[in-house]
Amino acid sequence: MSDTTQTNAMAEIALALAMGFFSIMVLTMVSMGSGMVSQAAQSSIKEDPINIAKTAEQSKRAPKEGEASAVAPENLVIFYHGHYLDNQLQPVDPSDLMGRDKVVLAVSPDLSMSKTMQARKTLAVQDITVVVLNEKWLMALKEAAL
Repeated sequence: MSDTTQTNAMAEIALALAMGFFSIMVLTMVSMGSGMVSQAAQSSIKEDPINIAKTAEQSKRAPKEGEASAVAPENLVIFYHGHYLDNQLQPVDPSDLMGRDKVVLAVSPDLSMSKTMQARKTLAVQDITVVVLNEKWLMALKEAAL
């Protein structure tokens, strides 16, 4: 004779336990995922939801790739025809830039990658962003005959 009734009962108990653990896991994940909103935040949401939504939308907005951002004039260094220039197109010694936190290195669009990397390596700055000069800067450099 076979023990089919006892085997089926054990399988059903195991299935019930698995479903119970799964339900507890789902409830735990849902409860951990939802943040608690304070009373002050709830009242402000009820009072002016549109203004809060606009503020949240503006704070989440990050600059997109290819989007221009303002650069502080003292952080701009132009590398053009082998010379380092500041924002006033005056010569700059790369050793004078040591100690700055951030520098934006602007190079000509036709400069090769190897020369760009050499120009970047010469600057002893931790955070260097390399950008390409736009048409206005190129025209100003040509007019200055540098």
